[in-house]
Amino acid sequence: MKSSKPHAGAQSASDTPAQAASTSRRRFLKTGAGMAAAGAISFGAPAVFAKDNTGKVVVRGLGGAYQDAMAAAIHKPFTEATGIEVVVQPATAAQIRAMIEAGRVALDVADLTDIAQVALDKIGALAPIDYSKMTFTKPDDIQSVAKKPNFVGNLFFSTVMVYNTDVFKNGAHPKSWVEFWDAKKYPGARTLADQQSGSAELEFALLADGVPKDKLYPLDVPRALRALSRIKPDVVNWWTTGAASAQLMERKDAVLGGLWNGRAQDLIDKGAPLAIEWNQAKRQTQCLSVIKNAPNAANAQKFIDFALQASVQAEVARHIAYGPTNRAALALLKPEQLAKLPSSKEHFDISFQQDPQWWSDNLASVGQQWQSWVLQK
Repeated sequence: MKSSKPHAGAQSASDTPAQAASTSRRRFLKTGAGMAAAGAISFGAPAVFAKDNTGKVVVRGLGGAYQDAMAAAIHKPFTEATGIEVVVQPATAAQIRAMIEAGRVALDVADLTDIAQVALDKIGALAPIDYSKMTFTKPDDIQSVAKKPNFVGNLFFSTVMVYNTDVFKNGAHPKSWVEFWDAKKYPGARTLADQQSGSAELEFALLADGVPKDKLYPLDVPRALRALSRIKPDVVNWWTTGAASAQLMERKDAVLGGLWNGRAQDLIDKGAPLAIEWNQAKRQTQCLSVIKNAPNAANAQKFIDFALQASVQAEVARHIAYGPTNRAALALLKPEQLAKLPSSKEHFDISFQQDPQWWSDNLASVGQQWQSWVLQK
């Protein structure tokens, strides 16, 4: 059996939001479970509140390139526009839950994946998003799949099929997960995510087994594992971190893989002979929420309103290859920028959204079944 240990070392500071959040989910399980007055969006500089606000807002930080992008595109402009200081505080989902259960809430805005947000919402930890009072953002411009009562998506990221262009030339690469599973027609070492990364690639396995993408949920876990058994001999490594997945592809230890699009795009931008196949990509959402009884709840609502406006979301996408959830932001980006984003119309239409409710409900069970399966020879 091929090793399931990560190819690289510990999580790096530049890991994607998906990696930081999925680490949080694992720890969470271990612990228990725009100017509205004018009716228009500004397409230039962000709209501003009168600077009569005081105080701060404490936002969960993820570190690395993601944190740099948030600081440049959201945090600094928000402070300049409102006078409200943004304080970044690193915290896992488990730590957030612990502070809530202890009644010592020191965080205002939780920046987590949708799966982690669902888990917090289940225990009543989140306050409603006040869409009706938004002045920077038109709520109707936010993709419906990203807009929930108690949390809202601020960007999309995807797990995509990545291939080595030195091996698969002139478009002769797999273009679906059925073809990815065909190791005879498309030979070469593969890499896919381990459950320890946050969620195993059950959806891709079911697509490879003929399940339509609009019929994936609820996931048939035994069927998915049987399908994964067919490709298991060709998987050189089940990666657990974004850094490990990137190194496997960069070093050509694997020539086909399922990677987070931001990790893959970073390698491509640096000249690696890699490309992305966007067909049947699995879309996930990074979300913002206001912690119930947060000490700076009003400022937290303003922060989320500011972060979701079209001009700010477009600026985030210029710093990091994750897609706006605000449809109006797409009109502010150049074609070469849109080509890298999960939420461009071209990519959105051929991908599918991971069901965070299903994964939140079944994460522990899948983890147990995965560990049993991955150790089988």
